[in-house]
Amino acid sequence: MMGNEDAYRQFAAYYDVEYAAFDDDISFYREFARQANGPILELGCGTGRVLAALEDLGLPLAGVDTSDAMLAIARSRLSDRVLLGEWDMQAVASCPALRNGPYFMAFSAINTFLHLPDVDAQLDTLRSLRTIVVEGGLLLLDLMVPEPRYLSDQDGRLTLEFAGPLPDGNRLDKWAVRTHDLALQTIETTVLFDVTDSSSGVVTRVTDYYATRYIHRFELEHLLHRAGWKVVSLYGSYELELYDSGSERMLVLATWSDDNSRGESAGWRQGN
Repeated sequence: MMGNEDAYRQFAAYYDVEYAAFDDDISFYREFARQANGPILELGCGTGRVLAALEDLGLPLAGVDTSDAMLAIARSRLSDRVLLGEWDMQAVASCPALRNGPYFMAFSAINTFLHLPDVDAQLDTLRSLRTIVVEGGLLLLDLMVPEPRYLSDQDGRLTLEFAGPLPDGNRLDKWAVRTHDLALQTIETTVLFDVTDSSSGVVTRVTDYYATRYIHRFELEHLLHRAGWKVVSLYGSYELELYDSGSERMLVLATWSDDNSRGESAGWRQGN
């Protein structure tokens, strides 16, 4: 079920200023959506950036998110044909808004899956998905690579991550402070949004916080296996390069079947 407090309300106001133009992953999702050729579900759909790019495919689309502020923006940019529900990922199978199921493909973009707080939540989500994605259907997860040098840099330093104009002419500077807990595999992030008034020069600061729990490659494969999924391919880029030690992303393609050969017979072969 959805929570009582919107942890991402502050982010919603500025999310699209930073990410609306990001389209590196769009062709990736469009191609797999075409191959799935059926209802598509996005976990943690946010402001609807990816769903908006899939609408012209003519497939039934749905998305869930826990943030009512994010979903309000998504509803303003998507047609009424796209079903949206304010719901936790791990309880997605019981979301009443998802009446287009079962789904031929489910996906989670840009680290959204890592906002689940622990192993139990991650397993609950994967098991829940298996009940609403058709046998032989697809699951796509886009995750960060927990590269040791990157993790060691998460030591509490203040970093400017974005600077640019807002639609109203004011200026936004987004600062972030991240700390890493090796034992818990978590990164805690404090974000400072500084908005400078274009007329007066007065700066207004809004502060927010979130945590992510990263996953290593074989831990991910083990979680999927425990939840009844079969890994078909592991990509290291949106161009479908296979995952290796130099990859910047960890993109997993999985399916499920009572017959383990079903995924390959449907055409989802390693390296495709």
